[in-house]
Amino acid sequence: MIRLTNALGAEKILPLTMFFKRVPLEIDVPTQPLYRLDGDVVTGKPTLRPRQFVLDGRIYYPDKDRIERELDSLLSLLMKPPIEVYRQHYHDRFLRAYPLGAPQDWIDGGAELALQIPMVAPDPYWYGPEVEVTVSGTQVITVDGTAPACPLIKTASSVIGLMVVNVTTDQEILVEGETGVIEVDSYNYTVTVDDVSRLDLVNDDWLLAGFELVPGQNELITTTPITLTYRPRWY
Repeated sequence: MIRLTNALGAEKILPLTMFFKRVPLEIDVPTQPLYRLDGDVVTGKPTLRPRQFVLDGRIYYPDKDRIERELDSLLSLLMKPPIEVYRQHYHDRFLRAYPLGAPQDWIDGGAELALQIPMVAPDPYWYGPEVEVTVSGTQVITVDGTAPACPLIKTASSVIGLMVVNVTTDQEILVEGETGVIEVDSYNYTVTVDDVSRLDLVNDDWLLAGFELVPGQNELITTTPITLTYRPRWY
């Protein structure tokens, strides 16, 4: 069964007759042809394309009114995107997607409904449940998934600056010049001090390369106790 959750937290389990058989994974490799030479040269880093897929199937109940009620509740849920589309049968990972329509074919005078819901996931990663970890000093944490995760980092109390280093990836966050509760969001690229935006205080290397937790073990060093909040990601 497929589980859907919309932006308001409403959930719905689709009937067993609804499914998605094909979820693509497309990789964009930027290339440029060379004058009078064979082939192309790679000009940049390969990136993942948004995923497009279709929830497809039929809804059937002996009670025709129930079919209509099922459709109404589904369309109402889809109108509050983004929609978390959980993996069929497992419900432990989801794609965050937007519906692109809902073509309907009523069969045998409303006795059966054939339904297609094309969807696009601009962020192509599968996400797992949110993880929260407290880190102090030098500590090794283990991250699930197959793709790097982008954490939200927050100091436990008001501090004078912040330094966090991931020795495993050789990435560093350095916030200087202000005192307060510091929050660094490496997914949305925001920095706040006491809830006031202060992107001007962070180091250039973070702005250019970000800060990630790679699958497996990550050795972290921090100058003050922090909380890391992230979702593991899968390709």
